[in-house]
Amino acid sequence: MISSLSLLSLSLALAGAGDQCPGTGMKGSAPIIASGLVSAWVQEFVSRNPGYPVSLLTPFGPPVGALDPALESFLEGNSDFAFLTREIAERDLATFRRMHSGQEPIVIPVAGGAWNRFGYVDAVAIIVNATNPVRRLSFRQLDAIFSVTRRRGGPVTSDWAGLGVKAWRGRPVHLIGGGAWSSVESARALTIRRRVLSLPGRPGVWRTTSGTGSEADMVDRVAADPLAIGFTGMGHLKAGVRVVPIAKNDRGAAITATAETIRAATYPLARTVDLLVAPEMRCKATLRRFAQFILSDAGEAIIERASPFLSLSPHARRQSWRDIGAVTNDRRPPTRR
Repeated sequence: MISSLSLLSLSLALAGAGDQCPGTGMKGSAPIIASGLVSAWVQEFVSRNPGYPVSLLTPFGPPVGALDPALESFLEGNSDFAFLTREIAERDLATFRRMHSGQEPIVIPVAGGAWNRFGYVDAVAIIVNATNPVRRLSFRQLDAIFSVTRRRGGPVTSDWAGLGVKAWRGRPVHLIGGGAWSSVESARALTIRRRVLSLPGRPGVWRTTSGTGSEADMVDRVAADPLAIGFTGMGHLKAGVRVVPIAKNDRGAAITATAETIRAATYPLARTVDLLVAPEMRCKATLRRFAQFILSDAGEAIIERASPFLSLSPHARRQSWRDIGAVTNDRRPPTRR
């Protein structure tokens, strides 16, 4: 219900010619776990550029449209932007396409997840039992373990020897956590499916694993079973499990999840806080200015000072700057301000 939302009436400046904003200015939303960061961004932007209003709806609840009227408003084309702390859910993506003539939302990363803090977009980790000696796993191997489609061409893996643990020939791989994807995908399962199990235009399909628990007990199950494999967030780790280094391809370097590799965007299952906008947006000049402020040195300093999230790597910041420039027809390079 809208009455359960906290409405912050704030101001953004410098709308620019041809902005086509209504009298109330821009409006958008942020999920509760990012509301402190987003509010700090908006307030600092306002202090520098007073005079143009925007309404920021900060809901209580997960960033899924069915549970969040403010996000649903963006999906249906009634607000200008939305911040998300997970990849956009399939149902929400379908709603957006239906209301925007089949177009996809523009997704612009603006901050990195807190690499090992529970509940704050922590990186996804592939975990095994602490006694398991597997040294690394590639996307192709993970796809063969978790999916039935095997889009990356890996062979069906029946035992741990097929994953490089030669001494464990004949010892089966126990896939844990089917409840995370068998009905409604969890945020981490969605990350795995889209990045690992799928290729462009070819979505992957999860392997059916009934009776293998959910994310709630995945870590405990893996800790109790030497042959188990599953995934969780870095903020959920417990004694008895080990995080496996991950490589995007069979011959590439396997990267361990650390604060450094996640900040540098080299760990392949790190997650981000994203700004979503419509391809045919209103308030284009205002939104461009706001996004460019977020990606500036001043915006990055707010991440470091006022949130549990990480700032983007320099490369990721430049890419996000290019993305917002492309959708707002502004190709100028980033400024330091």
